[in-house]
Amino acid sequence: MVKSILAVLTGLVVGFITIFLVELVAQQVYPLPSEVNLQDPEAMGAYMANAPMGSLVLVLMAYALGSFLGGMVAARLAPNKKMVHAIVVGILLLLAGIANFYLLPHPIWFIISAVIIYPLMSFFGGAMGSRDMP
Repeated sequence: MVKSILAVLTGLVVGFITIFLVELVAQQVYPLPSEVNLQDPEAMGAYMANAPMGSLVLVLMAYALGSFLGGMVAARLAPNKKMVHAIVVGILLLLAGIANFYLLPHPIWFIISAVIIYPLMSFFGGAMGSRDMP
């Protein structure tokens, strides 16, 4: 039981760190305008409504890579039922994403894409992590 919990927690940490790092790169490519106040949800909502498509695609890529790596790590560390651990990581990352969608408005296409990406990519990561390494 403890190994299962640690596998999921480690997968979550890997997922969150990956998402954070890719989003940092995305902010370098598509910096926020200086007039956008990060502490003002209305200003952030207005920015999100008009954000460049490329920046949103990079964020989706961050979600995909974070879910993939998090699922892969969880599956690799899990003592059994490796795919279950990977999917749990994807679902927990999805719940964090849903909380983010609740706090900041996002385009509907982005939300639908993210809801599909989180569990799907954690599944693929789990499949990769479940494979026996030579």
